[in-house]
Amino acid sequence: MNLNEKVQQLTTEGYEFKFGKYLTDGFDYFKAQAGLFIGFFVVSFIMIMVASFIPLVGSIASSVLSLTFLVGYYIVCSKIKQGQHVAFDDFFKSFASIGQITIIQLILLGFSLVILMPLLIFGFTTLFSGIFSTIKSGGFQENMSNEELISLFNIDGLIPLFIITFILLMFMQTIYTFSAAISHFFKVNAWQSMEASRKVIQHRFFYFFGLMLIIMLINILGVLCLLVGLLVTIPLSYTIMYAAFDDIMQPDNIQLESEDTSFEKRSS
Repeated sequence: MNLNEKVQQLTTEGYEFKFGKYLTDGFDYFKAQAGLFIGFFVVSFIMIMVASFIPLVGSIASSVLSLTFLVGYYIVCSKIKQGQHVAFDDFFKSFASIGQITIIQLILLGFSLVILMPLLIFGFTTLFSGIFSTIKSGGFQENMSNEELISLFNIDGLIPLFIITFILLMFMQTIYTFSAAISHFFKVNAWQSMEASRKVIQHRFFYFFGLMLIIMLINILGVLCLLVGLLVTIPLSYTIMYAAFDDIMQPDNIQLESEDTSFEKRSS
């Protein structure tokens, strides 16, 4: 069974979403190599922060690294599941797919800009129209208070639009959660992996969204523990998501569309 057949099976026959199993398995993966997971989180966090300071492309570079490192967690979890020896450099094997991961992230950034555009246009239009109206009426002053500046916005219209934008962004992030992992494990291009992720996750969207909320709560607990808890909760979040990915997509049982793992040949 190849990826297309697997996606067809999952979307037509359906699949069981096992909240408890994913939380338990995710914890077991983390516990098996807790030191490596925490160590890699520290190293990857530093690398992402350094990349964010690159002029012009810092935000894009850091987001691409974040997605690439996410796949690194999945690779290590896969080796743990198979009972293989795990080394620190296994986390970096996801860089074999960085080309396709970069394309995925650029597409997602493009989608995000499209979703944000109405909010940005409305916000700036409201701000400038409010400022011009105030200047025209002679009511604008250099030492205006924060409350007076905020009053220049049409808050009544901005808040609903902000909520809609947030919901759309969450929807987009959720349905494409498996994209990078599918690209790496199934050796397919960026758009194929994104479509596979969308079709599978959309079939059980609210279950996935619920899992995302649980993971968010876990990380809030990490923040409450003087931020130190994030050293545990963030890697744990990734191992939980791998447990869901592995159970649903079953990458070990898929016939790859290509035996070659190089980005150059996969993207040709």
